[in-house]
Amino acid sequence: MSSKAVKLLVLLVFMFLLVIFALISFRWVSVDGHERVVWQRVNGIDDQIGEPGMHFYFHWTTTPHRYEISNDTFIIDDQTTAPTNKFMNKKEHQFNEPDAAPIIIPVMMEHLTEADKKAGKATGPTPVKVNVLMQYHLDPSKIIELHKTCTPAYRTTLIMPILVNTIISKTTILDARTVYQGEGRVKLQGLIEETLKADQQLKDKGVVIEQFVIRQIHLEDQDFAAKMTAEARAEQDRKTAEKQKIAYDATAEAERSKAMAEQNKRLVEADTCKGEEIKKAEADNRKKVLAADASMQQAVLAATGEAQKIKLEAQANMERQRLEGEGLKLRKIAEAEGVLALGKSTAEAQRLMLETFKGEGGLRYAEVEKAKALGTGIQKIYYVPSTMSINAIAKDFMGAVTIGLPQAPVEK
Repeated sequence: MSSKAVKLLVLLVFMFLLVIFALISFRWVSVDGHERVVWQRVNGIDDQIGEPGMHFYFHWTTTPHRYEISNDTFIIDDQTTAPTNKFMNKKEHQFNEPDAAPIIIPVMMEHLTEADKKAGKATGPTPVKVNVLMQYHLDPSKIIELHKTCTPAYRTTLIMPILVNTIISKTTILDARTVYQGEGRVKLQGLIEETLKADQQLKDKGVVIEQFVIRQIHLEDQDFAAKMTAEARAEQDRKTAEKQKIAYDATAEAERSKAMAEQNKRLVEADTCKGEEIKKAEADNRKKVLAADASMQQAVLAATGEAQKIKLEAQANMERQRLEGEGLKLRKIAEAEGVLALGKSTAEAQRLMLETFKGEGGLRYAEVEKAKALGTGIQKIYYVPSTMSINAIAKDFMGAVTIGLPQAPVEK
């Protein structure tokens, strides 16, 4: 082979070995949302925390340490979760698995007062086994500090000692009777939880306590436990009787309230009926008053109308009489004027006629009238005596007529 080919082969082998070394040396880690990673370098701990996502690192110089920041538990118990439970995933099984065995604490059976002690009464201690569960989470901003001082084994080096010491210190100040009974157990649980939440060392390391629960308290002295059980049962029966009495009293009170409500309902109904009758009577009276007012109003209107009618008729009658009187007056005036005119005309005619009697015309007219009168008179004569002639009669008649006629004035 030529020297050039040898150099090329050496270069290829070197590159291949470099790739193999890189594949062996580089790693990656996937960080979930409920996790954080602390990077441990050869020169110390990185100040930057590994956030959720994909991270690549050189494993010869860097080691990632995962920390769970979501809710976690620390369990002191001797009962484990059944592995056949199909409703839990792997994380849930780990979440419920015990971290340490139960704590055995010697406590006094009963609390003795000063009077009990002076009377010579004494009780020995009895072992009490306590099973507990504490729920907590880590503050992400303090994980690096937690890692520096406690290492990833913080559950064993930090949490467990504080938890056990707190349980022992708060339990030993009580007696077994108080711890075993319900109210004492609740009191002890609250006291331990309050103490853990206020622990400054846990706060400084970012361990936030959420809840503390006493799962079980077991008395090693079975005779004392049986006695406590009997007392607890008696207390429970007493409380049950009190609850039943309260329930009976409540039922009686409910029945009494129901009877009172029914009575009040009837009273209200009676008052309502009474009120309705009163309202009805008032309405009837109001109707009658309104009807009377309407009738009176109608009467007033009718009287007013009749009076107006009479007044109008009187005015019309008076006007008619006035007009009739005016017409009669006018008629009388017209008649008077007509009579006056007739008199005037008659007088004028008489004057004119008498004027005709003046002179020769008057005499002739008189002769004619006498002749008419003679003819008329002779027609009435049915019998003339033989000793009297018609001429004599005529002569005498004409003379009589002449005497009755007005005499013509003598002209001078």
